[in-house]
Amino acid sequence: MKVIILAQPNDNHTSPIKWALQQAGYAVVCWAGLSWMERQQAALLVDGETKLSLGPHVVEPGDAVWVRRPEPPVPNPKASDADKKFVENEYRNFYYTVAYILETLPVRCVNKYSAAHFVNNKGVQLHLARVCGLRIPRALLSNSPRAVTDFFDHNSSRLICKAFTPHMWERQNIGGVAITETFEITREQLPRDEILTYAPGIYQDMVVKQFDVRTVLMGNRIYSFALHNPKKALDWRADASKGRVDVEIIATPPDVEKGLLAFADKTGVCFGSIDFAVDMEGQWWFLEINEQGQFLWLDQSNPAARTLERFCAFLTMPEGSTQTLEERADLFPSFRDFMNFREKQDVPELDAVVPGSPFLSME
Repeated sequence: MKVIILAQPNDNHTSPIKWALQQAGYAVVCWAGLSWMERQQAALLVDGETKLSLGPHVVEPGDAVWVRRPEPPVPNPKASDADKKFVENEYRNFYYTVAYILETLPVRCVNKYSAAHFVNNKGVQLHLARVCGLRIPRALLSNSPRAVTDFFDHNSSRLICKAFTPHMWERQNIGGVAITETFEITREQLPRDEILTYAPGIYQDMVVKQFDVRTVLMGNRIYSFALHNPKKALDWRADASKGRVDVEIIATPPDVEKGLLAFADKTGVCFGSIDFAVDMEGQWWFLEINEQGQFLWLDQSNPAARTLERFCAFLTMPEGSTQTLEERADLFPSFRDFMNFREKQDVPELDAVVPGSPFLSME
């Protein structure tokens, strides 16, 4: 088998995992996504058998495909303006064909595109988490001023607001950037009705928490990590990116584990990073899942987390194997090994990971 990673080779998770897999003797190739350039072209032949090629790589039975973060389709820029909309639609639809056909072939997909596309919807996540027995904060997702003001008027809890997706703005003239973060908001702080229609938002009861938890799902294995932020910030990601969050390995409560496995079964995902808030009574509240969320920063903060080795074990697990991920994890080098290697080498394709500096994104 070989491992096919759908992402740029210098992605900050692709590089370490590709290296670790190769050190263990696995063949690993990257395909950055559909493009007009030769290495990113694709070909699907449906004849006596179905054959898919991604650039120079043929997808073969038994391969493992990690749908990490492929780039959006890129048509040939020389197409005329009159044809631009047509070619963009053709590239987008062909990309969907490639993404969906993968899960019909005799290969292992982490995650299947249909499951990833489905679960990457905040409302779907909250609804199914509740259905599966996980605690969720009461939430409103809306662009309706009437619905938003009514939610605030009939809610005595402290409330927060957050965006559907991460975003970053460059600050013109004054320099620097602004990023989307979760923040507390009161009824009096709501802007006028028209502004509430500019962008939909997520409004939720605020969980007054002891600490946050980042949980990583790998098949039927669940690994949880308490995130201790000295500033007790509502949104810990900015501090984590600066190395100001301590990562502690903790046990997942049995009811939470049961709910998460039911959630994974219902959504079809086999891998993802999940965020919880733990309140003052020790109850875990589901906040969201990112099916390709970042996890190697946990190893950077606490080498005992071993998410790199476990993920490599999970990705390459032979069908029908009775080994545990913990047993297979010893086949692979650690994230610290990778960083030591990186410090001694001059490898341009690994420049996205800078020794000693934390990952910029904690999604």
